[in-house]
This record gives sequence, C-alpha cells and structure tokens, in this order.
Amino acid sequence: MSEREAGEGRGLRDYLRQKARAMRAAAAAKPDPAQWRETVSATCVADDATGARKLRMGDWRLTGDSGPDFGGWGLGPSSPELFCGVVGACLTHTYLIAAATLDIPIDRVEVTVSASNNDAHFLGIAGDDPDTPFEPDGARLAGGARRHHRPGRHPPRLRRRPLPPLELIAGPRTLMEHRHAGRDQE
Repeated sequence: MSEREAGEGRGLRDYLRQKARAMRAAAAAKPDPAQWRETVSATCVADDATGARKLRMGDWRLTGDSGPDFGGWGLGPSSPELFCGVVGACLTHTYLIAAATLDIPIDRVEVTVSASNNDAHFLGIAGDDPDTPFEPDGARLAGGARRHHRPGRHPPRLRRRPLPPLELIAGPRTLMEHRHAGRDQE
C-alpha cells in the first residue's frame, strides 16, 4: 500500500509533500528536457440549437455559454469567465509547484483573476476599452508562506519567464482562418 493510499493527502501540506516527492522522482526518471515536451490541445464545438460551446480537453468536458444578451442560455460560464478560470488555475498550480519545490508549508492558495470585460464592440458599439483586459488580481496564501518567502529565494527555473497563459495576452496575436474543403468559399 502506498503512502497516499494509507491516509496521506488529508490537507494541502500533505499534498505538497507528495507533490515534491513525485516531482523529484519524475525529474530523476526523465532528466532530458526533450522528454518533457508534449502537445496538449483543447477542442471546442458548437453544433446545436443552444449554441453552447462544448469544450473537450483530454478526458475532461466543460460547457461554456453566453447570457441572454448574446442569445445564450446561461448553460455554463462565459468565455471571458472560462479564460479567467484557466489563468487562475495556472497561477494556482505555479504557486503549488513553488511551494513543493521550496518546501514552503501552506494550507491554502487562492488566486482571483478578473477582467474588465466589455463586449460592446461585438454589437457594433465603439468604445475605448483595451483589447486584453485580463490580469491577475492577486493571490492569497495561508500557512507558513510569509515567513518562508524572501526576495531572491525562488529557484531560477521558477522565475525564468512569464507564465504561458499570460504570454498569450501580453501582445498581439494573429488568428489563422482554416476552411474545410468542400464547404462554401467566400
């Protein structure tokens, strides 16, 4: 019986100890960075009378929808809410990785990401709102994190570059259009 099955995992500090062990074992088993390269993807389909967006990521499924002002039914979070949730999940995981790597005992991580969202431009209403209104509002750590945090203590691998989701919104991006053969071409 593994330690995890024997009762470990009752709190975040237990999880972080297990996470640190798993990360050390994985790094030892796969020391070449090329062994860690992977392709991840998500597919989103809207194909029925609800217009709800069915999002598939591996074995996981989520549904996104609009509110009534955009013809939706409120069957799930809006796209901006989903985006905030994804950025929040990534930031939370980064705090967990750092806490496990640095052996910082924390009891809770809470990250709030909000957006000053304005969809008026989709309705042909001009405005001066920024194109990328998303930013993390902050993180709350509960436990021993404050007494363990010292400037410069983060290992270089944890501070080398911005988080990937934040890189997506940091600058202009080009969207490519793909048309399927056999469909009406404009």
